[in-house]
Amino acid sequence: QLINNKKPFKPNGFFDIIILVGGNMYNIALEILNIFENNKYKAYIVGGFVRDKLLEIDNTDIDIITDAKPNEICNLFNIDLKDNYGSVKLPYKGFTFDVTTFRKEDNYVDGRRPSFIEYTDDISIDLQRRDFTINTILIDKEGNYIDLFNGITDLNNKIIKSVGDPDKKLKEDSLRILRAIRFMCLYNFKLDDNLKKAIVDNKALISNLSFDRIKQELDIIFSSSNVNLFFNMINELDLYKTLEIEPINRVIATNNYLSIWAQLNYSNNYNFSNKEQNYINNLKEINDTNNIDSYTVYRYGIEISKEANKILNSKVDIDNIYNNLIIKSRTDIDITYDEILNIVKDKSIINKIYIDLEKQILYNKLINKKESIISYLEGDSIE
Repeated sequence: QLINNKKPFKPNGFFDIIILVGGNMYNIALEILNIFENNKYKAYIVGGFVRDKLLEIDNTDIDIITDAKPNEICNLFNIDLKDNYGSVKLPYKGFTFDVTTFRKEDNYVDGRRPSFIEYTDDISIDLQRRDFTINTILIDKEGNYIDLFNGITDLNNKIIKSVGDPDKKLKEDSLRILRAIRFMCLYNFKLDDNLKKAIVDNKALISNLSFDRIKQELDIIFSSSNVNLFFNMINELDLYKTLEIEPINRVIATNNYLSIWAQLNYSNNYNFSNKEQNYINNLKEINDTNNIDSYTVYRYGIEISKEANKILNSKVDIDNIYNNLIIKSRTDIDITYDEILNIVKDKSIINKIYIDLEKQILYNKLINKKESIISYLEGDSIE
């Protein structure tokens, strides 16, 4: 199926706000295709860039496929050969493109990667190894779309469909289970019924993936405004135990992946950076109190307080609270560390005293004046 680029495809009602794809890298990619063609090779743009271009979504990751072998690619563009399973990193006019030779793959022995690859001159054989039909659409040197597996039809119908037998595809690469669900969420699509059944039948294959790899996929999904599609589908497919996650309550979408993790019980097998874990812990602390006030905003800051505000479905004006805080840090308290120590004579309770002073001042129970604070501390208010 050949579609002229002068009549761009636009799925009805796909996004309220359309982000147009920048043309510079794309035009340079077309230039590369023409160089291949002028030297008697076939070459096309394929994959996520083409899919997103049709959906009018910005994407600057352009993959090119060709019947030229890796050494021929390098000779043509005068670069050193660094062949990575038939794929060459091609730097050209300020951009880097992944250029891969048409190939056939077989014997996926580890549930992720083929045991061998075999080059081919047949573009349809190369496309058959890909995961979903929406990722098989090609762009040629003239900017025309070439669609051998009805990917454009599936884009129009907003459906994720496997290239060939979905059971075989998932057994080849278990990551495709999560990729299918990720595309469903990001694009607000549906899963093909055959693909859905194959996921249920093969869900145990997810154990082939490391939890770090699973987290990478979930982080992307959790950043989507359609994250509740994910939880509805995970419930339908009975994948909670497999993924070792469980919502604490109904999950509120926030477009912040850490906010979603904070709404889950999850296995210790998931690894988070210290920064991520602190963010999640702070959000959970606020959510557990089910309250956001001046001390909350003071202690946790604007960003986390706003995220908690969304999760709690609260109508609190965080910006207003912050702008009207009597103090915004301990340095704003009208007494020094040494002055406090001179009164209490015990360094071990200084932090406890600061916390108490912060609360007393922020809750308007204590005037932030040195004489008032000294009088308060001398009255043995801290135990």
